[in-house]
Amino acid sequence: MAYDDIDREAPPVVVAAAAVGSVPVPFLAVYAVMFIVRGRFHPVVPPDVTSTQNGEFVVGIIAAVLFVLSFAAVIWMLNGTPRWPFVAVQVAVLAGAVDLVVDDTRAGGITAFVIGAAALVALVLAFLPQSGAYVRGAGRTGDSPPTLAEAAEPSTR
Repeated sequence: MAYDDIDREAPPVVVAAAAVGSVPVPFLAVYAVMFIVRGRFHPVVPPDVTSTQNGEFVVGIIAAVLFVLSFAAVIWMLNGTPRWPFVAVQVAVLAGAVDLVVDDTRAGGITAFVIGAAALVALVLAFLPQSGAYVRGAGRTGDSPPTLAEAAEPSTR
């Protein structure tokens, strides 16, 4: 029984995609804490992104959920699982960044541009042939994960 999925190394293109795709992760963590605090513990007048304190709290919760999803998607991409979660997160980040850059009434600025550029580069890297081969399982020594019975058998190597 040979299933060395954990031992295979991600190709440089996948590592680069994950590195660039992780750019928004710290921003989401900061925004989550900031808006949760402003929505529940230290209200600001006027609220930053909504018209109510409760709205600020909801935005903070959404940012926290996006933080967890973004972090998980980067890890999944590095582990070679299907790339659609990574791509979905990067498309969402790109759409949000474009919205902030295009809308002059919001304070998007250079941060939104950098995050959007990083998401675009991550998407391009995620669709390169090396990334596709990695997430489809090229280089794996086993065909599928071991069953419980196979995992319980002593190794003959």
